[in-house]
Amino acid sequence: MYKALLISIPVCFAFLSSACSSNSATGQNIGAVTGAVLGAVIGSQLGDGSGLNMAAGAAIGGALGGVAGNKYDQHKEELEAAEAQRQYEYEQEVHAQAKLEEEIKMLEAQKVRDDIARNATAADVSAAEREAARVEAELAAKKQAYAESQERARRIQEAQARISKAQQELAELERLENGG
Repeated sequence: MYKALLISIPVCFAFLSSACSSNSATGQNIGAVTGAVLGAVIGSQLGDGSGLNMAAGAAIGGALGGVAGNKYDQHKEELEAAEAQRQYEYEQEVHAQAKLEEEIKMLEAQKVRDDIARNATAADVSAAEREAARVEAELAAKKQAYAESQERARRIQEAQARISKAQQELAELERLENGG
């Protein structure tokens, strides 16, 4: 009895490991192999311990394990499908929210334009245009001042580089004159 058990367990574990290592390992396959191993062990312990008991236990265990594994696979597929549906619905909600926010911005901008159109006078338009011209002139002056300051900085850096080069050449000449 123990000899049959000792032989059957490694064989069953070999089947189990091959089922688990293949890419086609499903819950049904793994359940069937695991059930067969456990069924063979239980079958060898029951009755007279004959090979027939072991084979019957393996067959029953394999069948029950396969059914349980198949249920596991179905449940896993249902969960994955439900998650995919939730993700799709979430993405649709995000898209709808972004669209709604854009519509709100457009409506708010339209409301501001409508308020201005109802209340603005020719004097208001002239004042707004004068202010725009004043700000644009100030911006242009600041851009010009910035460009001029950048040009001054560039010229200073060039002069410093020329000074450094001349000092190096002068030091080299003095070294040569002193015999060094």
